[in-house]
Amino acid sequence: MPVYKQFGDLFREDKGRLYSYIHALVADKVAADDIFQETCLTLWTEFAKFEIGTSFSKWANAIAYRRVLAFYRTNKKYTLGLDEDFLVDINEGYVELETSSTQLEQKLHYLELCLQRLSTPLQQVYEQFYVKNHTANEIASDSGRSIHAIRKVVHKIRQRIFDCVDEKAQQEDLL
Repeated sequence: MPVYKQFGDLFREDKGRLYSYIHALVADKVAADDIFQETCLTLWTEFAKFEIGTSFSKWANAIAYRRVLAFYRTNKKYTLGLDEDFLVDINEGYVELETSSTQLEQKLHYLELCLQRLSTPLQQVYEQFYVKNHTANEIASDSGRSIHAIRKVVHKIRQRIFDCVDEKAQQEDLL
């Protein structure tokens, strides 16, 4: 795949989030626009240094963060009494939030894969119990099964999904 195509795909997917990140750090639209443009240019010119398969968002954030720091160093009027330590704290908090979000997205992806592994009857009970929020009593009465049987099925579903997601996460850690 040509470099410009790879860059375009990654950038297009991430540009809204990147702009929001910059705007959160500078809280001024004009300044955020300028920093965003500078960051985009740097991302393009340094794209050869980006390792395909790693997080484009983290790489872009690092470049944007350096641009924000440079902006504050040259434009003292925008600091509003904020020092560099405060910006570091904000950035670290953002990185933690982004990491948590990425991990959650990965677990949701695993959940989808694991749900597909369930048999059709188990998927139907999952749908009724977890998606439609029916009670075990309602499912039992609709299906003609005992409440005890439905509770056992729900427990079985929960355990299978938990084990499956855990297994996929461990496999990912080994890679």
